[in-house]
Amino acid sequence: MSAAWRPRTPPQHAHATGLAQIFQAAGDMIVYEGGEPYRWALWPAPEAPAARAESGTTLAWRQPSELLRAASAVVGFTGRTALLEELRAWRDGAGPGTTGRDGVAVELIHGPGGQGKTRLAGRLADLWPAEGWVVLSAHHRRDRSAAKAFAAPDLERAAGVLVVVDYAERWDTVDLLTLLGDTLIRGRLPVRVLLLARPSGTWWQSLHGRIQRDLGVTATSRELKPLESEAGITRQSLFAAARDRFADLLQRPAARQVAPPAALERHEAYRLVLSVQMAALAAVLAAGSGQDPPADPVQVSQLLLARERDHWEALHDRRERPLATSPDAMGQLVYTATVTGRLGYADGGAAVRSAAVESREHPGQLLKDHAVCYPPSATGSTTLPAEQAAGGDEFTVLEPLYPDRLGEDFLALSTPGHSYDFPADPWAADAPARLLTTPGDASEQAAGGGVPVWVRHGLTTLIEASRRWPHLARLQLYPLLTAHPDLALHAGGAALAALASLDGIDLGLLERIETVLPAHRHIDLDLGIAAVADRLAEHRLTQADPAGRAHIHNRLAVRLSTAGLHARALAEGHQAIRIWRRLAELNRDAYLPNLAGSLNNHAVLLAETGQRQAAVPISEEAVRLNRELTALNRDAHLPDLAMSLHNHASLLAETGRRQAAVPISEEAVRLNGELAELNRDAYLPDLAMSLNNHANLLAETGQRQAAVPISEEAVRLRRELTALNRDAHLPDLAMSLNNHANRLAETGQHQAAVPISEEAVRLNRELTALNRDAYLPNLAASLNNHANLLAETGRRQAAVPISEEAVRLNRELTALNRDAYLPDLAMSLHNHALRLAETGRQAAVPISEEAVRLYRELAELNRDAYLPDYIQSLTVTGYVLIEGARFSEAIASLAKAFTAGQRLPEDAQDIIETIVDLLRHAYAGDADGVSESFCKFTGQDVPDWMKQPPTAEG
Repeated sequence: MSAAWRPRTPPQHAHATGLAQIFQAAGDMIVYEGGEPYRWALWPAPEAPAARAESGTTLAWRQPSELLRAASAVVGFTGRTALLEELRAWRDGAGPGTTGRDGVAVELIHGPGGQGKTRLAGRLADLWPAEGWVVLSAHHRRDRSAAKAFAAPDLERAAGVLVVVDYAERWDTVDLLTLLGDTLIRGRLPVRVLLLARPSGTWWQSLHGRIQRDLGVTATSRELKPLESEAGITRQSLFAAARDRFADLLQRPAARQVAPPAALERHEAYRLVLSVQMAALAAVLAAGSGQDPPADPVQVSQLLLARERDHWEALHDRRERPLATSPDAMGQLVYTATVTGRLGYADGGAAVRSAAVESREHPGQLLKDHAVCYPPSATGSTTLPAEQAAGGDEFTVLEPLYPDRLGEDFLALSTPGHSYDFPADPWAADAPARLLTTPGDASEQAAGGGVPVWVRHGLTTLIEASRRWPHLARLQLYPLLTAHPDLALHAGGAALAALASLDGIDLGLLERIETVLPAHRHIDLDLGIAAVADRLAEHRLTQADPAGRAHIHNRLAVRLSTAGLHARALAEGHQAIRIWRRLAELNRDAYLPNLAGSLNNHAVLLAETGQRQAAVPISEEAVRLNRELTALNRDAHLPDLAMSLHNHASLLAETGRRQAAVPISEEAVRLNGELAELNRDAYLPDLAMSLNNHANLLAETGQRQAAVPISEEAVRLRRELTALNRDAHLPDLAMSLNNHANRLAETGQHQAAVPISEEAVRLNRELTALNRDAYLPNLAASLNNHANLLAETGRRQAAVPISEEAVRLNRELTALNRDAYLPDLAMSLHNHALRLAETGRQAAVPISEEAVRLYRELAELNRDAYLPDYIQSLTVTGYVLIEGARFSEAIASLAKAFTAGQRLPEDAQDIIETIVDLLRHAYAGDADGVSESFCKFTGQDVPDWMKQPPTAEG
């Protein structure tokens, strides 16, 4: 572990978002600007079939897809009685999973496509409003169906809010966590979030852990079982109900007598209620044309898709306003829409050009004709206004073929390579490759940067369809990813995990994808990367010798940890250590270095998951073994000893044992200095790192004057290294500049520190622009410190926006990895509260209270490390309340700080003088109110020392 410490100096809410924004709007319109991670919409009521049929679209019900859409709700809802009661109990707080913070509960309902998840949510949307609940749907930014303007409901009179997130697995993890965080509206009303998704598995395990750690909410999950598993419901009864409904709607009463297909009882696909309804519709349509009903599910899809084509032909051949697009071209457009999902107009045109639809018509005309067959769900319009056709992206085009299962069957049956009696289109053989590997100019037209904006949807659809259609995997998906493994980076974690789980996937393909996966943390891909690593490890472990297996366990532990699967990660790390121990017992000389390295890595893994106390003895053992190895062969093992000493000193400091860390850190500096003398080029970076961190440690243990020259030397060495190789060493220089500015400020040299701090911010901005994931933490730290310096040199107004930016970035980082960055968020909130109070802003109080809450949480986990920060945050809360003349309110925080301060080590009790002085200021400001609050909080009268005059400066 070579990461340097960020300095621990004593330390925003943006405008309202999420449900708080809806509370603020209270019946007014919320207009989205396009950069939001998601949009709200009211759950739509299904459009009555009779009204739709009479709307003038006389051919509407000739489309099987329109009749089968979950949103149409043509077939009445049936069953799920017990489940509806369980969800009502969950809603009302009587069921499991309702103990989440601030009245929020999150539940995942998962099951295969066609099981009835969306219909279940629609049923809740039918029932719960009568009991006072508002039902909202949340749409990801890539889902173009939500309108730009949203009429916010008045939530003040609501009994609660249900938020439904369909296709939750397709959301970016950070966006989904943002949404869930935005549902935390403290004390306002109950909020229930229902996530609907196909998978659970790795995707849910990772997300579940993030929800627990980041939001403090324990989410629950349940599998949606087949309807036939309920008492009194059979496939026969489901078929009959759907058949009769379709017969009535299509005015074919004789079709009520059609018998179900023979395969209904035995075919596994008919466990899905959607498959049964598709069979019923196919039977009614077949009876109306004198055909025998289709037998198996593929034949059902063939008949339904043939009727879709009949609809295209009817629109093309009609006398009034015939469509210019031929049925063959329309089929290619439907294929394209199923791959891309709905798009804005400009993106839709780019997609049609990329697909190379075989038509002489202009892409704009093709889009208009497709919209007649498949109207955009957001507006229901079948024509494109001139200003929208000119490039407005709010109007959507390329509405996919629904339901998803029918769309996936259309892709498969259109693609050559199957053995069914359905005309495949040779055009489709290479269509995915054309659509998903768009040349650069088309990518720019699609505003997708290096890849088209529809790549994620397309890969997800292709992966899901490949589960049931092996020829798609064999002829399209696998060759596409073999030629372009980098596409996997754009699929998202859930889709990558689904790919890794496909039966019969070529492990060589996964190995090829593995070579392009990022080595660092990537919040959206981490769970998919872990799934790929897990699948490959399962294979590689069977072929490796013991040493190879240990290496595999080590690598897998790292991947699992970054995906949030900490229990499994630690198990893999333990397994690696166990193997290395056994091998070292057999051949100590050969394998002791591996054991030492594995222990060092496992200690780092424990520390990164917040288990720093547990990491200390493992780190100690790594140091001990590296000492033994160095005694045997100093030249070979001295670098490992220096690194393990450096890491161990960091762990001791992070667990509050800073005094014990100092001599270990000094030894790391000495050894790295010795190594640099032997080979300056190789070890100068390590020497600079150990000097940088040792200076920080000295400052944290009160040796501030001694820290300055050491910090200055670290800066000098890193300037030298940066001059030799700027790309390699610029991040370290930026870090050392930031730290050195702090060391100067701590010794009263504030003016000298400002230009050094400014340089650190400038360099960190440059680095973050190049690699945001890697350098955002350093930028946040440097902004935090620079704001402090500006305030200390009298530039308090200028400090506020910089401090606010530091808070915002630390919030973003904490959403990515709560264990690692929660201390930094707490620190930046603490500091920002001071900056706001210094400039007379009332917003300082809630910011300071949030810092207290976070530091209390940290102190409960590690008292030695964070009790001083907790006390300091309580003190600052008292200060900002006094600054706002809220004297009596300040007593609770200051009294807690005073009591807790008695437990600090004697050399750390300087803060008590500050607390005492603030208590005196409070009493001087409102003696009666403070006396009452003090008595209420402590049960005692105000002591005489509190009645003494405070210092003039406060």
